[in-house]
Amino acid sequence: MLIDAAEKLFAERGIDNVGLLDISRTAEQKNRNAAQYHFGDKTNLVNAVLDRHTQMIGERRQHMLDVLQEGQVPSMRQLVEIFVHPVAEHVRGNPNALAFLLISCQLLTSPPLTHIAPQRQEGMPEVVQLTKLFARITPSRNPQQLRGKLLLIQSMLHHGMAAALTNNQAIEWDAFVDTLCNGIESIMLDSG
Repeated sequence: MLIDAAEKLFAERGIDNVGLLDISRTAEQKNRNAAQYHFGDKTNLVNAVLDRHTQMIGERRQHMLDVLQEGQVPSMRQLVEIFVHPVAEHVRGNPNALAFLLISCQLLTSPPLTHIAPQRQEGMPEVVQLTKLFARITPSRNPQQLRGKLLLIQSMLHHGMAAALTNNQAIEWDAFVDTLCNGIESIMLDSG
């Protein structure tokens, strides 16, 4: 119940604007310190909320990486699809997908929270492997430029899908995902 309440409040009000006490109250906990007791701090609770989603996404990405032929250098399109499609599949089939995307967007843009995403990625072997493969085949060898591109494509993925889900006009999901893949592939292949 605490994770459900946190997910809802973080998405609606913003992580920075929600305290552990708010979460305990929304979860209708008799102990007003329940969230702190179970999670310690807000960062641990944010991680628990995200883990509900990223575990499934990570498993799908790892499966797609495992299918790549060993020793063969993948194409940029293959890597982009491994990056995008598991998230798109999860979003399509999950009623809490918008909350997940909105929370993920906050981790990229809120200064008090930007440390969480890199820490999470270090603990995800499929993300580490995918990042190394991107670095291996991108035309640019500048590490700062690669970091900038990776940040940009993360932002495109989460913000783009969140916008598509909240847009009042009907969007054909598969066409949107294909367009998103095309844009990310273009960024990663740009040598500038």
